[in-house]
Amino acid sequence: FHSCATPAIQAKEQTMPGISRTFDATPNDAYYAVRWALKTDGYNITKEDLDNGIVVSSWLASKVDSFYIDPFGPEHKDYGVNGAYYRLEVKITPDSGKTRVEVVPHVKCIYPNLKSSHKEEKRVLKRVADYLRKPDINVTNIGIEE
Repeated sequence: FHSCATPAIQAKEQTMPGISRTFDATPNDAYYAVRWALKTDGYNITKEDLDNGIVVSSWLASKVDSFYIDPFGPEHKDYGVNGAYYRLEVKITPDSGKTRVEVVPHVKCIYPNLKSSHKEEKRVLKRVADYLRKPDINVTNIGIEE
C-alpha cells in the first residue's frame, strides 16, 4: 500500500520593492563588487545578464529576520513565517557618471503578503560599499570622506 500526497497550494513568486544606493564607481567595478558581495554572503549566482546589468542569486531558505507578515498592522510584525524561500536580483545601472545598485528580493511563500525587512538587501549594499571603498580615506567627526 502506498499513498501519494498532492500539494493543495503552490507558492507563487513575489517580487518585492528593492532598495538601492548610488556609488562613485564605474558599472564594471560595481559588477565585480556585486559578485564579491553575493559570494561573500554565501549566495550562488545563477544568472548574469551583463548587457542589462542584472545578477541573480540562487534560491535560499529565508533567514529568521528577513521576511515578515503584519496581519495586525505595521507595528505588529511577525517574523515567524516558515517555508519561505528567496533570491536576490541585483540591478546595476549607470547614473550620471556614477552607478546605481538596486537589490530586489524575490520570494516564494504560501503566504501572499510577505514583506521584506531589507536586512539582506542592506547587507549586500554594505558589502558593495566595502569593496568599492577607496584605498585612502579620511575619517572626521562627521563621518568618512572618500
